[in-house]
Amino acid sequence: MKTLRAQLKFDFYRVVGRNRSFQFFSIMMPAAFYLLFTRVLVSGSARELATFKMQYMCSMIVYSGMLIALMGIAELIMRDRDRGLTRWLQLTPTGVAPYYVSIGLLSLLMNVIAVVVLGLTATVFNGVRLSAGQWLLIGGWAIIGQLPIILLGVLLSFIDRAETLSIVGNLITFPMAILSGLWWPIKMLPAWIRPVGELMPTYFVNDLLGRIVTNGTLRITNFYGTATWIGGLLVLVVVVTRYRVKRGDGVVQS
Repeated sequence: MKTLRAQLKFDFYRVVGRNRSFQFFSIMMPAAFYLLFTRVLVSGSARELATFKMQYMCSMIVYSGMLIALMGIAELIMRDRDRGLTRWLQLTPTGVAPYYVSIGLLSLLMNVIAVVVLGLTATVFNGVRLSAGQWLLIGGWAIIGQLPIILLGVLLSFIDRAETLSIVGNLITFPMAILSGLWWPIKMLPAWIRPVGELMPTYFVNDLLGRIVTNGTLRITNFYGTATWIGGLLVLVVVVTRYRVKRGDGVVQS
């Protein structure tokens, strides 16, 4: 536990404390998008606008989590591997387990910060009012919904070149955000593409958060869908990791 605390403190300082661009693109940019779109799209009744402001806040929370995991954490792990940090950690008595646990916890912590920032933005500028129970549910399910995205980010970190990682990350992040209804409601997409978007992990968590803020009926498919993505990606991460270790890459031996 002492080793994990030290590792978490080290990672937090270098990723959050010293990396201002990471904070801006993963948290402040979604908050700016939220303000922009909620101020531009002002048509509809007062009730419709209030619902839109709450649901779009949830969408930007999920989008922020995508940027954190797919554009930030994946690059961090790849960079640490290229610099030999993970190989050095393999030689220590504790191995690399505290490192990967720390990176995962850091990603979840950043997601909580995103919830706080976007929540404050929605409350102060758009007058969004939610109960304490709703805020707790939003924070809890935003964290759970982040897990499949973190696993996907770990898979992306196995890419060997930074240029390729950047391209692949963009090709996954932005189409997934569009298809799952994060930038605009999924009902605005063509009917033939909606079933694809409704299978995305980001759709499940976004739909769930939207139902929480509007006191809607929670769909069991959102829970099953998120659990399926977590289980499937976890198996894939284990398989790819073992393959790379067997091949001699020495990615995550402990």
